[in-house]
Amino acid sequence: MKPKNRPTPRNPLIDLLPHSKEELSVLRKRAERIAGQVIANLQKTSEAAYICFRLGPREQYGLPYSQAKEVMHTLTPTPLPHAPEFIAGVINRRGALLAVLDLRRLFHLQAAENGNPAILIASGNQMTVGVMVDSIEGSRTYDPVALDVPLPSEGLIKPEYILGLHQARTALLNMDAILSDLQSQLRNLA
Repeated sequence: MKPKNRPTPRNPLIDLLPHSKEELSVLRKRAERIAGQVIANLQKTSEAAYICFRLGPREQYGLPYSQAKEVMHTLTPTPLPHAPEFIAGVINRRGALLAVLDLRRLFHLQAAENGNPAILIASGNQMTVGVMVDSIEGSRTYDPVALDVPLPSEGLIKPEYILGLHQARTALLNMDAILSDLQSQLRNLA
């Protein structure tokens, strides 16, 4: 016995698909517009990470991971005679001598009473240095476009040293500007 020709069941979803060139064109334009909006939103919220640290009793700073290389604990810089007060000394990092900056002195901040001191290895302006910090607070992310403008600090910290404020409490440092300025100051001393 031969099976009867049964009609193929009709799928209702097929009716929803575009059939004409006009319908395809409308859908393509919609997809491009939506994709453009998604890409624009992703570009607006491109977040970057930074390491957060404390200087002095209350000051909180950050350094973008693009400029932070390493955190070293248990190292004490060897002082250099006749060095400017903002240079704490030098350390030996894998056979290379690195200058260690004391940003508390550079920024005229008080020393912290307690903390877990560390040396943050940072780079900028084609240089690598150590930066003394009172304690490492962890890492966070920020949107570079959404940083707040830093408040004036009565000439103690140059505005170009700060990229901006994250959540109105963490000042993100611009190591390129800091090291460029310190390099020119050291040249003038020589």
